[in-house]
Amino acid sequence: MSDSHQLWENYAACWSADPSERLAALGAVAVDDVAYRDPGMEVGGLSELATYMAGFAEAFPGHRFHIDEVLDHHNRSLARWTQLGEQGEPAMAGVSTALHRDGRLADITGFFLPA
Repeated sequence: MSDSHQLWENYAACWSADPSERLAALGAVAVDDVAYRDPGMEVGGLSELATYMAGFAEAFPGHRFHIDEVLDHHNRSLARWTQLGEQGEPAMAGVSTALHRDGRLADITGFFLPA
């Protein structure tokens, strides 16, 4: 597994992490001033992103993300992912892109794929 793939795996785990551990886990994979955007939200900084992740975990209990594939070059990456439901069934698919800085994610944009 490439370093970028592992980075995305660790980032994906933050979305379903224990609330008391989420911010520290996120800080290990994203820079302090991380920018995040998806079709419904735009946030800046670790705390705001951790809060958004907490809202996701509350709205989708038991869901998690699986990183299907990662492509990377020149401190940028694209991750293809699947959101899995409580029983491991596919609930949604998407792609996310990121700029990397200091070995961590710095600017993340998520796209949801049509069903």
